[in-house]
Amino acid sequence: MRDKLRLLGKYSNAMYGTRFRLGGSCVLAIILVVGSLQANVYAQRAAKLSPKVMEVINGPLLELKDDDPPLLHLKKERFNAALKEVKARYDLYDRGLTRIPELIDVGERLFAAEADLYDDPEKKAEALQRQLDIYTEAETNLAKQVKEGMATQADLERLRYDKLSVQINLFKAKNPSTR
Repeated sequence: MRDKLRLLGKYSNAMYGTRFRLGGSCVLAIILVVGSLQANVYAQRAAKLSPKVMEVINGPLLELKDDDPPLLHLKKERFNAALKEVKARYDLYDRGLTRIPELIDVGERLFAAEADLYDDPEKKAEALQRQLDIYTEAETNLAKQVKEGMATQADLERLRYDKLSVQINLFKAKNPSTR
């Protein structure tokens, strides 16, 4: 009799274990489905970027010339790497797989690489002014999206910080004696 109960107990535990494994699989499937739905909802709600930002994203890579000085060649390569990252991050953003802070970070790297391309203070100031114009338009666009619940106040403040950094660098470029 004990052997029959022991056998029945093993059978019952085996069934319970199978049921538990199936239940765990169902829970995992539900989590995956819900997670993908949330990603799709976020992808549909991804905030639109300003026209000037899109112009930067769609901009061309710099041509690398054989007769470029080695330092300029490296700076152009760095700029191109940053621009390629911008394009890749935008693609992720457009598909709902990344968020605005990642775009702001890569934009900051791209703009730093662009400004570093110029040794001439006047050309550097022109590049910084272009960047400031882009930041100003992006700030207006992002502020509107914060009001609509499409972006966060923290994202806006990060953008403002970067905009102020460009303003400081532009001021320094235009006024070299006030360092």
